[in-house]
Amino acid sequence: MRTLTAMALVLLAGCGTQPGKAPSAPVSTAATAPVPSETAGREIRTTPRPANKAVLDAQGVIFDSPAGKTREFVFGSLRTEVDGLAERMFGHPDERSRNDECGAGPIEFSRYGPLTLNFQDGKLVGWLAHEGAQVVTSDGIRPGTKLRDLRVARSVRMIPDSTLEGEFDYLAADGHPIGGFVKGQGRDATVDSLYAGVNCFFR
Repeated sequence: MRTLTAMALVLLAGCGTQPGKAPSAPVSTAATAPVPSETAGREIRTTPRPANKAVLDAQGVIFDSPAGKTREFVFGSLRTEVDGLAERMFGHPDERSRNDECGAGPIEFSRYGPLTLNFQDGKLVGWLAHEGAQVVTSDGIRPGTKLRDLRVARSVRMIPDSTLEGEFDYLAADGHPIGGFVKGQGRDATVDSLYAGVNCFFR
C-alpha cells in the first residue's frame, strides 16, 4: 500500500496538475511572476467609455475631460468661465443668440451642437440637450434613451397640462427634477431632449 501511494504522489508531482483543474501549457517564469502590489486589484476595462464631454444635473453642468479633470459650474456661475471651458471641450459655439421675449426675461444662448447653455445677466441659468449631444446626466441618462428604459431607472411623470407635446420630468438621483421631451409612441418612444434650470419655452 505504501508503494502504491508513493507512486501516485510521484505521478501527481510529475504532471503538475491540481485536483479539479485541467493541465495547462507550460508558461515562462515571467508570466507567472507575482503581480506588483501597486497594480493588484486594479479594474481593467475591456470596452471604451462613452465620449461624454459634460455631465448635466438639475443644479448645473460638469465638464469632464478625457484626462479625467472635472470642473463643476452650478447655476449662477459666470458666463465667461462657463463658455471658456465649453469652447475647449466642444470647440467654438455653432451659435450665440439672444431672445428678449422669454417668459423669464431676456435669455442669451451658446449652442454647442445639440447642447445649448442658457445665460441671464452674464450667468449660467439653464441647459438644454438634444439627442446626439456628448453628454450624460449625473445619474446616467442621456438624450436618445428609450422612455421605457428611463421608466425602469427613474420615476417618470408625463405632464398632462403641458401645452408642449411630449413634455415630462423625472426625479434624478440627487432628488431634483430634470425635464425633457419625448418623441414617438408606445415602446418606440424616445427621449428627444432633456433640460434643467431656466429655458425659453413658449407655452
